[in-house]
Amino acid sequence: MVIVESLEEKKLKLLKEIHSDFPLIINLSNQKGGVGKSTLAYNIADAFRILGFKVKLLDIDVQNTCSNLNNLREKAFRDIIKISDEKQLIEFINNSSSDGSEILVIDTGSLDSPLLRLAIIGSDINITPISDRVTEILSLVQKYSQILVDIERDTNISTSTHVILNKIHPFAKHFEHIEEIISYNPKMKILKQIVRDRDIYDKSFIDGKTVFEASDLKGYEKASNDILSICYELIEIHININKG
Repeated sequence: MVIVESLEEKKLKLLKEIHSDFPLIINLSNQKGGVGKSTLAYNIADAFRILGFKVKLLDIDVQNTCSNLNNLREKAFRDIIKISDEKQLIEFINNSSSDGSEILVIDTGSLDSPLLRLAIIGSDINITPISDRVTEILSLVQKYSQILVDIERDTNISTSTHVILNKIHPFAKHFEHIEEIISYNPKMKILKQIVRDRDIYDKSFIDGKTVFEASDLKGYEKASNDILSICYELIEIHININKG
């Protein structure tokens, strides 16, 4: 596959900068369902595995989508852990720096809850997927934004999120209206990478596979590149945070 060499080169460059800044805790959250949190979490975790990182995927979604997908696999991932309460989540986050974990990915549920808020607080980078639908954008700026404000008010811990455009039509090009809306919110930034809507995400899930394991399906290279590019962007953000 064409991407291997260029991605390997970029990985080596980034590893030189990030080697002392583990673990990196990445949380995917949105109080709205159907935005693709679990799909992204499942595939992002595998992208980091492929890149050679020691990964844990914490499934705190009440629907346990990632855990259920893992059960469909012929050979299950051993690093997907179902989390059911706040104490358990705190223990995993606190122990991640001592158990050798390099990347911790958290998949939250679609309802505002103490567990969701704790995951936001405990993460280094919070990611909020949305499509370009007006209803999702309104939910982001009205409801999700308020969750971040409430957390900061109640805990005195600064919170923010990186918005990622997800499930976007392959031919859609203009997102200036979304970028403008997000630019007015000091707690939100938009990721450069866009994840396009592709059948491969659903079709690969039939056997609990990630897109990286579905080379026979249409869209394999494009989807793989999309997910890997997210990982590199997250690493670069993490490096910049630590430099700052």
